[in-house]
Amino acid sequence: MNRRLACLLVLVAGVVGAAPAAARPSGPAKVRTTSTAEARASYAAMTPAERVGQLFMAGISSTNPSPATVAALRIHHVGNVILDNNSAIGVAATAVVATGLDSALTQAGAKPFLATDQEGGEVQRLTGPGFSTLPTALRQGRLAPSSLRERATTWGRQLAAARVTLNLAPVADTVPSPHADANQPIGRYDREYGHTPSVVASHVAAVVRGEVAGGVDVTLKHFPGLGRATGNTDVTRHVTDPTSRHGSYLAPFRTGIAAGAPFVMVSSATYPNIDAAHPACFSRTVMTGMLRHGLGFTGVVISDSFHAKAVRSVAPAKAAVRYFTAGGTVLLDTDRPPIYAMEKAVLAEAKTGSPFAATIKADVLLVLRAKAVAGLLP
Repeated sequence: MNRRLACLLVLVAGVVGAAPAAARPSGPAKVRTTSTAEARASYAAMTPAERVGQLFMAGISSTNPSPATVAALRIHHVGNVILDNNSAIGVAATAVVATGLDSALTQAGAKPFLATDQEGGEVQRLTGPGFSTLPTALRQGRLAPSSLRERATTWGRQLAAARVTLNLAPVADTVPSPHADANQPIGRYDREYGHTPSVVASHVAAVVRGEVAGGVDVTLKHFPGLGRATGNTDVTRHVTDPTSRHGSYLAPFRTGIAAGAPFVMVSSATYPNIDAAHPACFSRTVMTGMLRHGLGFTGVVISDSFHAKAVRSVAPAKAAVRYFTAGGTVLLDTDRPPIYAMEKAVLAEAKTGSPFAATIKADVLLVLRAKAVAGLLP
C-alpha cells in the first residue's frame, strides 16, 4: 500500500463534532474502531455510484431548495451539500430545511454533510432568530483566545441546533500588515484573525475547539494560504501566493490540525515556491506531500468551489480526476451541473481497475468514517 492510501485509511484522531441527534462513542480508540466498522458496513451497502457520490458536495438554497434540485441531487447520488446563499430565516426554520435534505439525500443510511460558511462579518450565511451576529474574524482576533473559544462554542451550538453538521471555517490565512486591505480574497473583507501567524494560530485553535465542543465539524481554509495572494481565485485566473513549503505562514494550519479540525480546504491558487506547475487543488506536492505527510493531517481534504474562475478553464471531468489523483477527498462545486459530469468521469476511471480505483475506495471510506464520527451513519 502506498503512503497516500495509508494516510487516507486513518481518520483524524481528536475531538470532532457530532450532530445533536446522535451520540458519539466515548474515547479516541473506541471512536476510531467504531467509525471504521460503521464506514465499512455503509460502504458495502452502497452501489458504486452511491460511493462516488460521497466524494462530492453541491450548492443548494439555504431557505427553499426546489424539489427539482433535490431530486436531481438524489438521482445523481450527490452525498453532501452546502447551504450556499445568505439566509435570515433563523435556527428553527433552517433545521426544517436541513431535516428535509437529510431525508431526501440519505443513501444506504448515510446522511449528507450539510455545510455552510459561517465565518463572521460579510461571510455569515445563516442569520435570523437564534443565530448570533458574528463579528469579522479580524475583530474576533482581538479577543483573548479563551473568550473567543467560549463564543465559538455558542456559535457551534447554534449551527448544531439548525442541523448544520459542517462549518467551512475558520480561515487560517495570515494577511500581513500594512496594506492588508489590498489582499483581495481575505484582507479586503477582514476574514483574517490577525496579521502574524502566531496571532492567527492561537485564535484559529480557539475557534476549532469551541465550535467542535458546540457540536459541529469545522474546516481550516485555504491551505496552504491566501494571505499574500495576487488576486481572488473566485474571479481571477493564475492567482499566486508566495507561501513556501516550510514557511511560518503554515503555523495556523498546523495548530488548527492539532486542535482537532477534521476538514482542511485546499486553495485553488498556485504556489510558485512549492509547485509552480499546478494549482494547489491539483498538486500532489501540496495535498499529499505537505498536508498529509508534512503536517500529518489524516482527515478530509475538501476543495474550494470548482466554480471558481481559477479552475474553470479545466474541463469538469478532467478536473475531478486530477483532483482526486493529487490527494483530494471531497470536491465542492457550488454550480451543480458540472458535478454530474465529474461523478461520471470518476466512476468510469475507477472502473478501470487502475490505482485510481484504490484511491477512490480509500477516499470514500475516509468520508464515511468522518460521517460515522459525526453521527451521520446508521
